[in-house]
Amino acid sequence: MKRALEFLLSLGAYPGETEGKRAKRRIIVAGLLLSNLATVPSVLSDAAAGYGWVAAANAMVVVLVPFLLIYLNLAPHRFGLIVNIMFVAVYLLLLFETAALGGLLESGITAVYVLALVVVALIAFGVRVATWWFVAFIAAVIYSVLIPNWIDPLYMLEDPILDSAFNLVVAGVVVFAVVVYFVRQRDQFQKESDDLLHNILPDEVVARLKTSSSMIADSFDSASVLFADVVDFTPMSADMTPDELVGLLNSLFSTLDGFVEELDLEKIKTVGDEYMVASGIPSVRPNHAQAIADLALRIRDELVGAPINGHEIRMRIGINSGPVVAGIIGTRKFAYDLWGDVVNTASRMESEGIEGSIQISEATYQLISEEFVCSPRGEISVKGKGKMRTYLLLSRRGQREASSTLT
Repeated sequence: MKRALEFLLSLGAYPGETEGKRAKRRIIVAGLLLSNLATVPSVLSDAAAGYGWVAAANAMVVVLVPFLLIYLNLAPHRFGLIVNIMFVAVYLLLLFETAALGGLLESGITAVYVLALVVVALIAFGVRVATWWFVAFIAAVIYSVLIPNWIDPLYMLEDPILDSAFNLVVAGVVVFAVVVYFVRQRDQFQKESDDLLHNILPDEVVARLKTSSSMIADSFDSASVLFADVVDFTPMSADMTPDELVGLLNSLFSTLDGFVEELDLEKIKTVGDEYMVASGIPSVRPNHAQAIADLALRIRDELVGAPINGHEIRMRIGINSGPVVAGIIGTRKFAYDLWGDVVNTASRMESEGIEGSIQISEATYQLISEEFVCSPRGEISVKGKGKMRTYLLLSRRGQREASSTLT
């Protein structure tokens, strides 16, 4: 059943169809199917009651819908034309049925079905088209009131009140089903959009973007920044196909993403084979340096003896701590980024580092030295900074002591 319904709702789909157009098309198809199913009992009951012309007119619409759906499948780009043909056919049918049965109340308020057209038009085409159909609904009601003054009815319903109740229920079911489907589609698209936005930007920043249009720029007195870069990536990638290259980086960075999420850090970006992470932004945390040191150790240890997609990966890792500025740049394809001397120095800690090691600045060392084992590297020449005292991060103190005991 589910497969058959999905097949029917896929009628008219075409390559390159946007999510928005896909949702509208599926809503229209669902509405046509529901209204067609609801019309079948009316055809049978009208025929049984002797309302031959009314039954015949309803039957023509029942037959017309499958042909229009087939045409929609063959010519999906004529979606608007096909739907308008269907709407006009239903509208004319309702006007004829109202006249044949003698007016608004005498026909069981058949004109109520035009409201379903208004709702479907609003969802599928927008306010402008729906407004015209709402005007058509008002015109249909006025017509239904005046038509008994112009022509005599062909038939008389035995119980107009019962038919009115039936028509109200059926029209309500169609409207309710279409709106429920639309709401579910909207909620699903909203969730996908939100998930994508949260994957690009920090949660706190997403919340601010939704509630304010002002520029986002924040200053943090103390944060830590990590850069990690694949050693000799250019010669390694020279012999790879594009799929292998992207697959390798995806596997590597996905592993690192998992560590970042577990430690509640903030991935800033990847540039080529370089990976950038921050701690202490956008939410301030007193242990930002310790958390990012844990990340560095996890990255280093994960790559020891564990090939990624069949390749032995070695990385240089650099960390620095201090004040930074963070914010959103751009209005299209925007990104959350960091600026300041701390960021530049963290990058130098990585580029001037040692393969397979974690080089940290004096500032970071002062923050983590009580909890982590670090080895002085001495003063090194750093581009743009001159001589700087740096350290190599080795392990957490508990881990080092446990390792020594086992040895």
